[in-house]
Amino acid sequence: MRLTGTGSRAARIAVTTALMVGAFFLGSFYLQNHQGHGALMTGVLLPVALVTMAAASAAGRVIGRLGARLLAAVTLAVAAAGFLVPVLWSGTAAMVTGVSMAAAGLGALFVVAVATALSSVAPHEAGVASGIVSTFHEFGASVGAAVVSSAAASSIAVRTGANAASGFDDAFFVATGVAALSAVIALRLIPSKHE
Repeated sequence: MRLTGTGSRAARIAVTTALMVGAFFLGSFYLQNHQGHGALMTGVLLPVALVTMAAASAAGRVIGRLGARLLAAVTLAVAAAGFLVPVLWSGTAAMVTGVSMAAAGLGALFVVAVATALSSVAPHEAGVASGIVSTFHEFGASVGAAVVSSAAASSIAVRTGANAASGFDDAFFVATGVAALSAVIALRLIPSKHE
């Protein structure tokens, strides 16, 4: 039964979802509660859904040529760079730029995560494998929200003062580290297109 490796492959979807939910949470919370934008303006400023869909579509067209390993490493590096932008610069423009970059990398990474999780299962095991991927997706979302909200707790609790954004910086730095470490791990664990 080839289904045994699906759990470790599905862990990629957990990391991807954790980072994506973290980006949504932090970007939205920062723009609304720290920069004073309303919910509608925050939605307009963060075109995360559009960027995610465009990146996923592009990844679907190039994964066969580049291979899952290279595409995963590149997309995680893009996500890490995106998460680093709001750590280095503050303000609405930096947040929108950083979260959009991270969403582009993670949108493409969703394609890699799902493709690698489901590519090696037998047809009669596809339903179970898909269920495992969905479970890891939900698990990743809950872990991502918990980790970034814990890291950003000081900024969530304190909305004014000189250190009001330090918790957001901490949370984005954690996300940067997770994405960068995941890029290195992807180079080691994801099979190349020729394997």
